[in-house]
Amino acid sequence: MIPRFRRFKNDLRTGWATVRQGSAETVDQSLREFELLRLKFELYRVEDQIRDHLRAAGERAFQLIERKGGSVLEDQEIRGLFEKVDQLRQEEARVRFERDQIKEQ
Repeated sequence: MIPRFRRFKNDLRTGWATVRQGSAETVDQSLREFELLRLKFELYRVEDQIRDHLRAAGERAFQLIERKGGSVLEDQEIRGLFEKVDQLRQEEARVRFERDQIKEQ
């Protein structure tokens, strides 16, 4: 009777350990998926900002060409917009790198 009880006790402990391990793996996977989703939305936000800044720069360049007939590259507003675009592209690269790091895990 005692060997059966020990075997049952060991099987029960093994089963609970397996359940705990599976739960931990599931939580870890869900956290990774949540982080990937957050990064995806952050990437969408950055891409939208880049698109908006480039559109604004294009509109400003068009206005300058219509008015003055040139000197688009000397305009401070356009330079500022392109500097913001460069910063956003760096942020975009950072977000993509983080996303790739999470996917490799």
